[in-house]
Amino acid sequence: MRYGKIYIRFNRPFSLKEYLAHADQQRKDTHRKLALHLVQSINAVSLVTPLSLVTTAILAHHRKGFHVSELIETTSILLNFLERYKVPVATTLADLTKAVKETLTLLMSWRLINLLEDIEGQEETFYYVDEDKKLELEYHKNTIIHFFIPHSFVATSLLTGPEEEKGLQSLMSDYIFLVHLFRNEFVFDGNEDLRAKVGDILAYFLDSAFILKAENNGGYKITKLGFDKLPIWASLTKTFLESYWIAVKSVAHDKNKEWKREDLLKNMDYLGKRFHKLGVIDHIGALSQINFGNALSFIREDIAGFRELAGEDRVQAIERLSQLGQRLYELSHYSA
Repeated sequence: MRYGKIYIRFNRPFSLKEYLAHADQQRKDTHRKLALHLVQSINAVSLVTPLSLVTTAILAHHRKGFHVSELIETTSILLNFLERYKVPVATTLADLTKAVKETLTLLMSWRLINLLEDIEGQEETFYYVDEDKKLELEYHKNTIIHFFIPHSFVATSLLTGPEEEKGLQSLMSDYIFLVHLFRNEFVFDGNEDLRAKVGDILAYFLDSAFILKAENNGGYKITKLGFDKLPIWASLTKTFLESYWIAVKSVAHDKNKEWKREDLLKNMDYLGKRFHKLGVIDHIGALSQINFGNALSFIREDIAGFRELAGEDRVQAIERLSQLGQRLYELSHYSA
């Protein structure tokens, strides 16, 4: 009664004994494949609740505040997307307006959301979230973020760069880069046809009138509606892009020092807080030790141990780190 409903869902059960019997015992990554299978199975049956959907809408499009009507519109866009892809949602979302208002009441009771009431009663009540409370909203958002991430990658790519039209090759390049970059954050299907995946996402954005197919070179142009709505998706990737950019800046700044992992993470936390106070980064959720740790693992795997390198190899490794930082900065500073 105090916290609402609890949903318990199960995917199709399987026998671990049978799974291992059919697995290729010669492969060293059998345990990893099993883990990925479990996570993908959990994700597939994760139920979207009003709490997770409303917090996602707030953090994706209303970080500075909102009226209820605005929040309902954004939540409706996200819900339509989920229904298009047959994602399981709670039955209470059938009455969306009621679900949004009840969720706001719940968040108010938890003191995660505040309000400003118009003195004369002429305006809608204005709701806002204090910066330090957004981290608690991030927890609920992250329970369903995997449903939106592929579309978020494409939205980020569409909004990035000075060109009016974005070609398919450029979109594919960004998508492949982001899948590779965030392999420690999200579970991706290694057997998936990425070109077909991006094509499906573009088809959704075309159907939604967010983009138009360019007549001349087969690229894509963002519509006026798209410039307003695509940032809803792109914002969900921005938190992680900002985390990784902070990590790269931290490592690059101290490239000549032999830091321990825990010291690097502390330095990233300090740098992230400073950047947030200065307004260099927008999302306080980017100040995540988990994200920083995953970013550090990526840097060490892809910018192979430049501290141990010498001469031209070291120069090239440092240049790759600089290029990574520049690309992360560009992708996290898209048009909005």
